[in-house]
Amino acid sequence: MISSSLGVLRCVSLKFFVGYNAYVAIMKFVADTMLGNLARWLRILGYDTLYSSSFEDWRLLRVAEEEKRILLTKDESLFRRARTRGLSALLITSDDIAEMLAYVAAKTGAELSFNPSRTRCPECNTLLMKISKAEALSLLGGELITKYDEFWRCGKCGKIYWQGNHWRTINSILEKANKLIINFSSKF
Repeated sequence: MISSSLGVLRCVSLKFFVGYNAYVAIMKFVADTMLGNLARWLRILGYDTLYSSSFEDWRLLRVAEEEKRILLTKDESLFRRARTRGLSALLITSDDIAEMLAYVAAKTGAELSFNPSRTRCPECNTLLMKISKAEALSLLGGELITKYDEFWRCGKCGKIYWQGNHWRTINSILEKANKLIINFSSKF
């Protein structure tokens, strides 16, 4: 048992045809090796985000192109190569997670809010399934069940998630990021 507590885009015109919420729901990312933390956050927020510490630049470019993913990178050279190839890409310059999230949201329209029906495993990117307290009890034991009401399980890696004490920090970072979106939006 494994457990854990928890440039301008080519596709912008798609918003007009499918509606804003549908556009946000189909938005997919691929993150370079320096952005593992950002990838995990985007997954928690429900965005299909590919990440591996072993992805080489050529593979990131191929995945972005073949799967129509937005490339997130801290590498200016990789960013330029992606843009030269006509790929959607964002150059991330901050090391602060709230600033990174705000920048991605300002440039793509991504929503920075937790939606339990679309959250993904921060480790493997699989959609999480909500499980009952009884199932969580059988997997985790009794103490957590008395403290928390909602639990999610990853069908691929088997990890169990809940909104533990760390959730205050998560909410604080999301609140900060949502306030920063206005600053980033006004600069572009």
